[in-house]
Amino acid sequence: MKKLFSTVSLLAFAALIWSCQKFDRPELMLVSTDDPAFNGPLQRYWAFEGVATDSIWGSRAISQGVSFVTGIQGKALKGSKTGQLEFASAGKMATMESFTFAFWMNTAKHDGGAQSVFMLPNTEDFWGNAFMLIEGNTAKHDSMLVKFNFAGNWVTFDGTNNANGLNKWPDAYGKWKHVAFTYDAETSKFATYVDGKKLNLAASVTDRTKDGKPLGALKFSNASKFVIGAFQQHINIKAPADSWMLHYTGMLDQFRVYTSALTDAQVKELFDNKK
Repeated sequence: MKKLFSTVSLLAFAALIWSCQKFDRPELMLVSTDDPAFNGPLQRYWAFEGVATDSIWGSRAISQGVSFVTGIQGKALKGSKTGQLEFASAGKMATMESFTFAFWMNTAKHDGGAQSVFMLPNTEDFWGNAFMLIEGNTAKHDSMLVKFNFAGNWVTFDGTNNANGLNKWPDAYGKWKHVAFTYDAETSKFATYVDGKKLNLAASVTDRTKDGKPLGALKFSNASKFVIGAFQQHINIKAPADSWMLHYTGMLDQFRVYTSALTDAQVKELFDNKK
């Protein structure tokens, strides 16, 4: 097996770097060039067990203003109005042609603008390459207005196009909800899951096209870094942030990013087993 460094050299180099760096510096990733653990579809996994370290790559975040609380399993991340997790490298998320974002969330209503749950930034565009937003809610009902974008494809659950299944998410505040977004490059199909169940979306939403043809493999542009709990503007990409751009103040747990589209059964397993 080819290695970037010999085992002895790698350990010595890592020890030297660790002794010199502070905890608020970005990640250091020293990995094998052909280790299947780093080349599988699960590319990022944050369990948030009191730390903001990704279990796949061992990457650490620049952490600001966040804390850890009781989660769906063990501990969870708790966001704040001024805090986020910033990861220095997007890794293979930058070149993924298909994806699954899957995680547990628990958040209260907020007033004002939109909170960004996560974002894969685009350094040359106002909007990121992929992100989820939760709009402010001053109404008495508990339905959540969610927006998801990937490579310029907007999916807006605002209740104005119910014929397509794009309803607000009912009874979504103040409790743990499992969320998954998937896109399959082979079929050009998009899907959204809440609590293990695929939402009944119209073909005009699920079957993604470009210029009248199936969308196919995604091509993210100028992808850099990854941020949880904020917009890219909050980490000085296309800054400054507009006043309506808010940090995510809720909780997150068991956050996974795959470079493939999980099946219905696989998403349900994550929900059933609180993974």
